[in-house]
Amino acid sequence: MPADRTPAEKVPSPRCARGRDEGPTRQRRTLALVGLLSLASVGCRTAGDFLRELLRERPPAPLDSIPLASDARVDSAGYLAGSFVGEGTSRAIHLLSSDTAFIGGLVRRFRPDLAASADPWAALERAGFVTLGPEGGRRAVAGSPRIESAVVGSPLGHTGVQVEAVLLHGGRRGCGARGAQAELIVAEDRGSGDPPLRGPVLGSLRTGVAAERREPGLVRREPAPEPSPALTDELVRRTERALDSTLAADYRALALDADPDTHLEVNTLADVDAADVTAFRVDAERVRYAVSLRVRRRSERGDTLLGTAVMVWDSAGAWRQAIFRPTLLRLRSGGLEPWGSRGRPIYWRRLQPISDFAFPRDGLWMEQVDVRDGSVRWGIVQPRENVVVAAAEVDGPCQ
Repeated sequence: MPADRTPAEKVPSPRCARGRDEGPTRQRRTLALVGLLSLASVGCRTAGDFLRELLRERPPAPLDSIPLASDARVDSAGYLAGSFVGEGTSRAIHLLSSDTAFIGGLVRRFRPDLAASADPWAALERAGFVTLGPEGGRRAVAGSPRIESAVVGSPLGHTGVQVEAVLLHGGRRGCGARGAQAELIVAEDRGSGDPPLRGPVLGSLRTGVAAERREPGLVRREPAPEPSPALTDELVRRTERALDSTLAADYRALALDADPDTHLEVNTLADVDAADVTAFRVDAERVRYAVSLRVRRRSERGDTLLGTAVMVWDSAGAWRQAIFRPTLLRLRSGGLEPWGSRGRPIYWRRLQPISDFAFPRDGLWMEQVDVRDGSVRWGIVQPRENVVVAAAEVDGPCQ
């Protein structure tokens, strides 16, 4: 034993020494680690809340109207592609476009005789209509438009089709480009027992990767459950309250009152004091309801006005979406006319859900009426983003 130590002294072992020296340090490290984990947990919750807020679905901005511009086009190889609004009849399905850029491209590509004239639109007016392709006889020149794949959707579902003819129509004399229209006549590639596609339709011409090969027959749309009478009344009341609130904000100097004797007709052909209510699928699991409302209001001066709106709701009222900004029209002598210089002289009617092709969701087919000249546009809106998929003018002074 070393001389400087007494037998009573005990030399601590290295383990005991570390325990006495590192106890406080280990506690501090444990507390620091707990603090860091707590901060990390708070940070994760904050990041999660941020991501949920970022990904939360929000109503898109409302539209002003249905435009005629579209994605319809003719590519360098002469293939037609894009979306077309239309209607199925007992004889055929007619797909339409009033997109003058698309029609002009067809004229330049397949009717150079018309394109070479001083005014190609006037030349098309004089011709009345021309058929692009061999069916047109002497009037068809420069080959035919080519179709790689075509499909049509309706309230029943969607099915492959064959394009039988492509026609260009000229408008009435003096209308120029406005009256021009492209028409595709198509026949269904129906399976045994499939019902014909009647009424409003959406057509899609595809090329390249999008032109997938389809089995013949109808791919049926899963219909959305229609609202009960009580829910229908509630949807109309919500839309009426939203319309009155918007009109009060847009026309602050105009005090509007409801007519207590007004009785709204639901899902009829009426244009005044009427509402169209339909259910549609947002996706495979969710259903929402579209409402087109046209209801009379009276001003302090005694004018009879018509407020219009197109909105989307869920059953609980938690989701509120305007498809179009509301309009205000004047009702006089049994007819509708514009109200004031700021108003948009249009309203919407005939809502119908249309099957999408690639997703378990619906578009909304509708008519837009311009009260200045009675012109009517057919259009299809994808309500998830408030995007006009296709449109065409089908009636008016130039048709």
